[in-house]
Amino acid sequence: MNLKRKSKKTFIIAEAGNNHEGNLSNAKKLVNLAAKAGVDAIKFQTFLTEKFINKKDKKRFKQLKKFQLSFNQFKQLKNLANKKKLKFISTPLDISSAKFLIKNSDIVKVASSDNNFFPLLDVVLKSNKTVIISTGMTNYKELNYLIKYIVQKIGIKKTKEKIFLLHCVTSYPVEDKFVNLNSIPYLIEKTKLKIGYSDHSLGFEACLGAVSLGAKIIEKHFTTNKKLSKFRDHAISADFNELKLIVKGIRKIENQLGKLSKDITRPEKKFLKMLRRAPYSKKNLKKGTKISVKNIEFLRNTNSSNFLNLKGIIGKKIKKDLKKNMIINKDNLI
Repeated sequence: MNLKRKSKKTFIIAEAGNNHEGNLSNAKKLVNLAAKAGVDAIKFQTFLTEKFINKKDKKRFKQLKKFQLSFNQFKQLKNLANKKKLKFISTPLDISSAKFLIKNSDIVKVASSDNNFFPLLDVVLKSNKTVIISTGMTNYKELNYLIKYIVQKIGIKKTKEKIFLLHCVTSYPVEDKFVNLNSIPYLIEKTKLKIGYSDHSLGFEACLGAVSLGAKIIEKHFTTNKKLSKFRDHAISADFNELKLIVKGIRKIENQLGKLSKDITRPEKKFLKMLRRAPYSKKNLKKGTKISVKNIEFLRNTNSSNFLNLKGIIGKKIKKDLKKNMIINKDNLI
C-alpha cells in the first residue's frame, strides 16, 4: 500500500478503535458510516486481551475482554471496508495480533503506547506493509532513535516510502494549549519523512489546522453516538456529522493551499487594469514643466497594469502640454 498515489490528497482515517464495544453489528455500522462520510480508511484495534493487559488490573481487563473482536470478525470488517472502497487499518496491541494483521489489513498502525515496543515493531517492519506510527509520549531524541532503528531494519528508501509518522499528544481529550500543531512542520523539516496528525482534541479545528501545516494523514476518533455509553472514547470522538464536516473542510483546504509559489492568479488578472493606479496630471501642465508630487495624482481605473516608479517620473520634464486628468507615461516625458 503506497499512500503516494494521491500525494496531493490528505489521507483521512476514521479511528473507530473500540467504539464498537465488542459488537460486530456496531463495528459494521461504523464502517458504513465512515464510508458515507467520505473518509479514505477505517481503523480499529486488534488484540488478545490476555496478551497485553495484566489480569490483576481486573476492571481494565474485563472491559477490554468485552470489547475484543475475533480475528474472523476482523476479516469480515476488512472485506466490508474494501467493498466500501475504504482501506482497512488496525492497530495490533500484541505480537499475535500483529502477525494476523500483516496478512489481513491494508495498513498497520502502531499506537503511541507501543512506539518503543521493539519486538512488536520488528514483526511489523518485516512485513513490507505501509506502517503508520503515532509519536505520542516521545521527544525528538527518542523519535530520532526510533527512526534510526527503522532505517537500520529496512533501509532508508523503504523508510521514506513505507513509514508515516503522526504527531500525537497522548491525552484524552488533549487541551488546546497542548495540541502543539507546530510539531508538524518541525517534524517534516527534522525527519524528512511524511508526517500526519492523530487528533485527540475536541472539535474539528485541529484537523484543519494540521492539513494547512503540511499533514499528509489525518486520523480522527469516530463514533456512532457520543453518548452511546460511559466508555471514554465516545465523548472525544467525532460523530457522523462532524466527520463529514472534517472531510469537507480538509478537501476545501487542499484546494485552497495551491502550490509553493507567488504568482498573479488567473482571476486576479482581470482586476489589474481596474485596480492598479497610474499618475495623472492634477491640473493643466505646460510643456517643460517638471513633474512633482504637487502636480500629479495617482488614480485607479487606468486601463493599464503598470505603475511607473516614482523615481522614473519625479523631476522629469513634460514633452508637450498636458490637460488636467491626462495619464502620464514614458511617451510624454523627456
